[in-house]
Amino acid sequence: MPLINPPLTKEDFINSRWQNVVNSSDRKECGAYNRVFWNKAQEAKEAGNFREQFVFEILVVVTDAAIQPRSNEKFLAKFVERLTDEHLDFLAEIVGEVSDPELQARIADILWTSKRRDSYKMAQLAVTDYLKSAAELEYLENWTLCFAKIERALWLACKINHKFEDVVAHIERVLERCNGEDPKFLSAKLMELLQEHKRGNFKKYAALAEKAATISESANDWRRARNYWEIKAQWHRLEKDAKQERTAQMQAAETYVKEAEDSLKGTDASYLKASHFMEKAFEAFMNVRGTKEETIAAKERAEEVRKLRSEYQEQSLNELVSMSHETDISVQVNIARSHVKGKEFYNALFSLAFLGTPPKVSQLRQEVLEIAVENPIYHLFPSSMINQMGKVVARQPKLGLSNNPEQVEESIRFEMYKNAIYYQQLQALAYTEPAKYKINLEHNVQIEDLFPIVSNNPFVPPGREQQFAKGLYAGLTGDFFTSTHILIPQIENSIRYLLRKHGALPSKIDIDKGIEDERDLNTTLFARNYPQINSIFDEDTLFDLQGLLIERSGSNLRNRMAHGLINDGEFNSPIMSYLWWVTLRLCCLPILKQQQQVEESNPWVKFDGIFKDDPLFDDFVEDMAVNRSELDAEVAAYEASLEENQSA
Repeated sequence: MPLINPPLTKEDFINSRWQNVVNSSDRKECGAYNRVFWNKAQEAKEAGNFREQFVFEILVVVTDAAIQPRSNEKFLAKFVERLTDEHLDFLAEIVGEVSDPELQARIADILWTSKRRDSYKMAQLAVTDYLKSAAELEYLENWTLCFAKIERALWLACKINHKFEDVVAHIERVLERCNGEDPKFLSAKLMELLQEHKRGNFKKYAALAEKAATISESANDWRRARNYWEIKAQWHRLEKDAKQERTAQMQAAETYVKEAEDSLKGTDASYLKASHFMEKAFEAFMNVRGTKEETIAAKERAEEVRKLRSEYQEQSLNELVSMSHETDISVQVNIARSHVKGKEFYNALFSLAFLGTPPKVSQLRQEVLEIAVENPIYHLFPSSMINQMGKVVARQPKLGLSNNPEQVEESIRFEMYKNAIYYQQLQALAYTEPAKYKINLEHNVQIEDLFPIVSNNPFVPPGREQQFAKGLYAGLTGDFFTSTHILIPQIENSIRYLLRKHGALPSKIDIDKGIEDERDLNTTLFARNYPQINSIFDEDTLFDLQGLLIERSGSNLRNRMAHGLINDGEFNSPIMSYLWWVTLRLCCLPILKQQQQVEESNPWVKFDGIFKDDPLFDDFVEDMAVNRSELDAEVAAYEASLEENQSA
């Protein structure tokens, strides 16, 4: 960001009418402000108002991405690196003028991170403002933004020893208002914060957790119920009531059994899911500890669960091992599981992202051409695609005896898109689902675990991290209803975002009406409209996205979802799992490329840490030191002898 002379002042900030952006925002949160600040910067640039442009460009940097409550200093340090001393001076001058607590908290936190003069006061200000912002964002359905502000306030208050009890009091007031009846996880997360710092009335909140768990069970929300039973157990642990603690642990373990039973109901019954939850139940019961009688009772229940798990696992082989009567994928299933087994969560997720590849365009084309050679009259009988209602939704061009190259190519690609569906489903069943199963078995994944992947990611536009994280989390945990509805629109927006980065303008203007509309995937995914798309995706990935999202002879998920043409059952089909995997891969590819660039610039990077687990490495280092010492002594003695000879 260039400097401006003379430097920006408080008056420049006031004159920019930044307050209009905040006032017009439905959600008082930096992510919502960021895009509007960027638009304002562009408008000011076009108008030649450079001082206003720079004001908004600084605000764009300040509001970029969501906070990370427990590591915000490290996170915000990246922001500070993008700001010069002059920019930080400007922020220090305007922070007192900012009436919006969300924006003021962010600026104060950045100034605290910069460790400049009065940074301690900035941290104090941030604590107060984060609580005010949390109150503004206290939506029980969309609870994560509110919780992030409270968690950050508590973390800062603890670190600087300022208003810690005030933050605790704020948490308790929110819990009082929710009364265990909030529909998501706000109360759960707030109680976990209190438990971490051993604050609150243990007995009172144990009862509140039980109420929330019971309500969740009545709604068949087993994950939320389990979370509250575990929280109840922790409250009893803090008050040293071992008997009540064990009872709550048993209740938490039972939620896995109930979730398994739910997985076997309805048209989408899945023994694979049921066996997964039974595996979790078995582990939970085995981990219950108490008196001799309590431990025996828990192990007896674990044995009952183990027998059911074995039955379900046997049944699940019918779902995983064969995709058709002719395709046995048991070997690939085992490879997928072993590929992620025993790895840390992020390593396992990256391994899954690159476990397999999209169908090869060259291979798909070769298969179509080979069929045409083997069956010379094949092109005389064009194929078609039929939906669930029996309607023809796509038809291969009829060539007859025509040699029109464009028609021939269109006919070939029709078959290629159609054939690609088979490989996409195979990828999901053979690799993605087994690997996901293993990851979920070994890791208790939370939505916040996905943020390091989507934050500051070239494929994820600023302000979209929450949506990508939620979509990826939903798909990872098997909720393809949620993941599909979130990820398809976000992929569409990301492609427009990348096209803009490559100098394209993925929008159209109706001059007569003065309206500018964004282009959709039906336009942006084709090089004939946007040649830059070939610089963004390789040939196989581009073809894969076209067939998966917009081609009638492919899965066409984008258009079918937009028009409500996907029924409930299809959301649990392998193709939805494949869509999730493709999104994960697109998010991980930039990170992989960045790592490769680092290794290319410094070839020794790849060897960093390769001996860290070698039991003989310490001995090796010690031997090296001894050898070096002996060699130095020999050299010193040799040099001394030379000096003696010269003096003689």
